Order: sequence, then structure tokens, then C-alpha cells
Amino acid sequence: MQMTAQQMGSRPVTISETESPIPALPQDHAVVPLKGLRDRIGLVVILSSISFNVLLVIALMPVISTIAAYYGGGTHGALIAQLLETMSGIGIMVGAPITGWIAERRIGRRNLLFAALALYGVAGSGCMFFDSPVILLTLRLLQGFGSSGIAVSTYALVSERFSGPARSRVVGYQGAFVSLMGIVSLPLAGHIAEGFGGWHAPFALFLGALIVLPIGILTVPPSIVQPKRTAETHGGSLAGLLPIFILFMPVYLLANMVNLHISFVLAGDGVSRPSVQSYIMLASSILYMLGAFLYGRVVVRLGYRWTFCAILSLMAASGLTIGLSHSLTMTAVGVGFSGLSGGFLIPLLTNLVLNRAPPEARSRALGFMYTATYIGNFLNPPIMTPLRQAIGNHQVFLAVGLLLVGAAVAQAVVKRPIVTD
Repeated sequence: MQMTAQQMGSRPVTISETESPIPALPQDHAVVPLKGLRDRIGLVVILSSISFNVLLVIALMPVISTIAAYYGGGTHGALIAQLLETMSGIGIMVGAPITGWIAERRIGRRNLLFAALALYGVAGSGCMFFDSPVILLTLRLLQGFGSSGIAVSTYALVSERFSGPARSRVVGYQGAFVSLMGIVSLPLAGHIAEGFGGWHAPFALFLGALIVLPIGILTVPPSIVQPKRTAETHGGSLAGLLPIFILFMPVYLLANMVNLHISFVLAGDGVSRPSVQSYIMLASSILYMLGAFLYGRVVVRLGYRWTFCAILSLMAASGLTIGLSHSLTMTAVGVGFSGLSGGFLIPLLTNLVLNRAPPEARSRALGFMYTATYIGNFLNPPIMTPLRQAIGNHQVFLAVGLLLVGAAVAQAVVKRPIVTD
């Protein structure tokens, strides 16, 4: 499945002199061959590093209600806890376009990955040592900046080496690493919080980025030089991607309902222990992995339009199931629907951007993509928390589910939807 790329930019990609770039990839090749064990380990680092971005959210999910209680409970405590969860999104919103520009114009994609892992690990683990909301939110802001660099650099490095159906499959495999991180870290965060120092303890999980960093320095292959464009091909812009970026905002606002509110639903149903909450939330990560593995096959058969329709339907099923649930089992099923939709959603939107952006502008396009998605993520608490408290925990999920049913129907029947083949 091919999509017409819009040409843009007035300068070719520049690579840091320290990166020793390898020759350009011919346009008709789908995969750049790997050379030996070292390159293969480096590719694993590239594919797996994106999992730190989901850890950014998952590490705190089992303790959101605990953090809210620590800061006094009520609307005030809930907003502090959710801001601590989403403040990293501001760092991503601000940092993603900047890191995209840095990757293309200054230090290169490979070196950006290393700098981003270092910032992410130091700022994230530093939250173990502070109680002040101002300091914690500042560190989470910096960690989000590092997270944006991880996302932009890893997806850009993948786009250098894979194209077409091969890229769709590999981006799906990145999603599998994301879900594996969730399966491991979600219950781990809950048990760490209960057994080692309360809600501060899960921040220790972010030290993993500092372990991956030296492995990446030793193994990640150098960047590929993109073919230079002639003067005639530089007249375009990223304006053609604007409808996709705008779409990301409300989609991600609704897609993050489980991440940001399920802890309060469970606490309201009498399940307040972080370890127990984490096992119910685990359904999301398990089904996310299934979606990530199936994505490449599904999108080839259904195309982008109907895959996105299926995603909206799964999101609707999640909201309706949680909204109507009267048992922990049904709540877990609803959480699972959310994870399955996420396993399809992230690779689909990433591939939309990679396919429509010209090679020399992909880092910037990915940066703007993450800005748009995290605007939606950040807008969720100030919009949905007052609504949840006004109409009820289950009722807000029911309302979101009904809204998403309408969105899925619109995606199916509108002649020219934004997401199309």
C-alpha cells in the first residue's frame, strides 16, 4: 500500500560528524541488511527503547489514587496525581518538535537517542527523592523531553532501514516491546510501591534507561544518509499532515481514559491496593501485545480506513464495558479492549505520518506527531476529571463509549474520512 508523500524542506538531512554515516538506501529497497551480531543487538535497542515511553505512564498507574490521597484527596489531590502522570506530556509536546529538528540539523538521530535515554533516566529516577510537587513536576517535564527524543529517534531510525509492508510490521514489533514492558512493569510497580517505600518507589524503574544507554552506544548502527533532493522537490511543507495531527488530539484524549481514570474506578469499587489494581490493568498490556503483533497483517488486509474504524470500535467497546460493568472481571475485559485498540492505534498513526512525510522531514513530522498526541493526553485530566466527579466513575466511561460509537460509524460511512488508504 503506497501513499503519496508530500515534499518539503530547503535543506537535506545532516548527520553529526561523529556518526560515520553509511551509504544512502536506494528507494526501491525495503530493508537495509544487518552486519553481524553487533548490528542485530543495536536494532533490538532501537526497537525496544520505545518501551520506555509507555513505562513513563505505566510506572505510576497503580499508585495514582495513592498519590492523590497523599496530597489530601479530593479534586486537589486527584489533579496533582494526574498532573504528575501527564506533566511528562508537556515535556513531550514542547520537546518533540525540538528534538526532531536537533536530529535532522545538529547531532543526528543516533546521538539523539543516546542523549534522550540519559535525560529520561536521570530525571525519572530523580523523582524518588522528592515530595515537593514543584520539583516532581519539573523532573517529569524534563523526563518527557527525554521521552520525546527517544520516540523521534527510534521511529526515525526504523524509517531509515525499512519501508512499505516491512516498516508496518517492524513498527508493530516495536509495539510488542511496548506491551512487554507493560506486562512486566505494571505488576512490578504495584508490588514495589507496597513493599519498598510507597508511591516513590516505582520511579526506580526509570533507571533501566541508564542500563540500556551504554549497550546502545556500543551497538546501534550509524545513521543512513537520505538521498539529496533537487531544488524542485523542496517546495512543499508539512501542512498536508495537519488534518492527521489535529485528529490525534481528541483520539488520544479518549484513548487515555483507562490510563488516567481506571485507578479511580477501581478505588471507587473498593479495590485500592496498588498490587491488585496492577493485575487488573495488566489486561491492557497483554491485549496491547496481541494488537501489536497482528497490526501488520490487519492493516494489509483492511487498509488504513477500516483498521481505524476497528480501532474506534474497540475503544467504544472498552468504554461501554467499563461503564456498564458490575464486576472486576468485566472491568478487566474493558481494560483489555483498550489495550487491544492501543496495539493497533500507535503503529497505524505512526505509519500514516512516516508514509506521508518526505524522508528528509520525517524526524520533524514525528516530533509534531508526538506534540499532537500529548496535547490530547494532557487535556484529558482538566476535561474528564471534573466530568467524572460530576456524573460518576462508570458513567463517564459509558458516555465516552457512546461518543466513540458515533465516531466509528462516521469513519465507516463518510465518503472521505481523514484516515483513508
